[in-house]
Amino acid sequence: MSENLTKIAIEAVPNQQAANELMARLFDITKPEAVFSQPVTQGAYTVITASELTAGIGVGYGGGGGSGQETPENQQSGVGFGGGGGGGGGTLARPVAAIIIGPEGVRVEPIVDATKIAIAFFTAFGAMWMALSKMRRVVSTGK
Repeated sequence: MSENLTKIAIEAVPNQQAANELMARLFDITKPEAVFSQPVTQGAYTVITASELTAGIGVGYGGGGGSGQETPENQQSGVGFGGGGGGGGGTLARPVAAIIIGPEGVRVEPIVDATKIAIAFFTAFGAMWMALSKMRRVVSTGK
């Protein structure tokens, strides 16, 4: 392996280690403690919230190369190498239900996200409107 390529490989190892550490931290959110809250007790009732968790990660690495020209003395000149990497990730958590334990038994109450419902409604309505517009155009023009 050439000296430049060895140097690039050595420099890439910390990037890979950092990516692995980031992934490990993102997977930590899938533990039961992250999904279910600590029980809260008030009188005869205990409430536990359940959450929806989402995680995403992206990691990328690049390489390089170069070209050389032989000089009259049979020495290479103009060799170049490069490399780089980067990554990122994110998590999102939101409560979706409350588990209520009381003298009457256990019941699960959903936590409704009105914003999410409104976005879904307008997205579906927009898609239907676009499809209907295209169908009318096809029928009227024959294309």
